[in-house]
Amino acid sequence: MKRPNVLLRLTIAFGAGLGTAILVTLVAAILDLYLTGHGHGSIMREIVNWPAAGVHLSAADLAMFAAAFTAAWLAWRLAPGTK
Repeated sequence: MKRPNVLLRLTIAFGAGLGTAILVTLVAAILDLYLTGHGHGSIMREIVNWPAAGVHLSAADLAMFAAAFTAAWLAWRLAPGTK
């Protein structure tokens, strides 16, 4: 009986995280176009660089990961079957 609840919660959390990641990515792309079009710096510029691990992240990437993780975590905690 517990297995369907865990699968449901996992599906909801995954969907919330993926949906949030897509939304934040679109907003970041529009914001970057606006900023660079008006002569400001890009939010897509690398700020975390770890070549040995192949990691090159921008502020937009970090915002997307943080928002997606938070949405997935909240969905997991608030989904049915948490009691």
